[in-house]
Amino acid sequence: MKKLTITQSNMTCKFCGKEMKGSHRALMANPFCNDKSCYEQRLEASGAIDLRDNHELICLENGYVEVKPIDPNKKFKAGT
Repeated sequence: MKKLTITQSNMTCKFCGKEMKGSHRALMANPFCNDKSCYEQRLEASGAIDLRDNHELICLENGYVEVKPIDPNKKFKAGT
C-alpha cells in the first residue's frame, strides 16, 4: 500500500490578506480564511440580505422549502 503524505501550504486570503495554512487542495477549494470577522465583512461587502429574524419559510409541493426575506432592503452589517 502506498503511503500518502499531505504537505502544508501557505496562502493569503483573497479578501483580507491574512496568511492561511493548510493543504494545497483545501486552500484552492476555499481561497478565503475562516475567520468570523472576514466572513462577516465579505457578507457586508456583497450586499447580502440579513435573514436573521427577517425571513419566512414557504413549503413547496416537491418537498423543498423556500426561504424568502420579509424586508429585502435589510442588509447585513458586520459586527451586529
